[in-house]
Amino acid sequence: MQNGNFFKKILNSLNIKEHPAKKHIDRKLIFRLRIFYVIGIILTGLMLYDVLEGIIGIELSLGGFLLGLFLGFIATRMFIIHWHEERAKVVSRFDTIGIIIMLFYVAFSVSRAWLFGHWIHGSILTAFTYSILAGIMIGRIVGMRIKLKNILSEHSFQSPKG
Repeated sequence: MQNGNFFKKILNSLNIKEHPAKKHIDRKLIFRLRIFYVIGIILTGLMLYDVLEGIIGIELSLGGFLLGLFLGFIATRMFIIHWHEERAKVVSRFDTIGIIIMLFYVAFSVSRAWLFGHWIHGSILTAFTYSILAGIMIGRIVGMRIKLKNILSEHSFQSPKG
């Protein structure tokens, strides 16, 4: 029964309630943030599980997570989040530099086994990858929320919690 309440709390935290600033954020952007939250929670759970099971050391996991945070902040650059005057909403779109960064991100994702496979093998490599991916998701969430908060504060709105 407590697990049901726990999952309800998580799902409720993903829901941006009827906050006054919600109407000034594009639905696609809200949906993208919610997806990132869900993926971030799952990957962080996998990372913590691997650490608690002793599959990966906490130092290596933390290192991968910090590397992922850095990459997540860079990946936030893929989307230009800006105020759309006509719609009076915060919207996002890809930019040219963002596409280049995304290509590097895809190249990194495809070659991470080759990059880290020289030093890390087997289940430790998988756990390390979960740590990096969790960091990337959390980094992207934080970066997008900072951009949203800055844009909304420039237009005299407060960003919603969640």
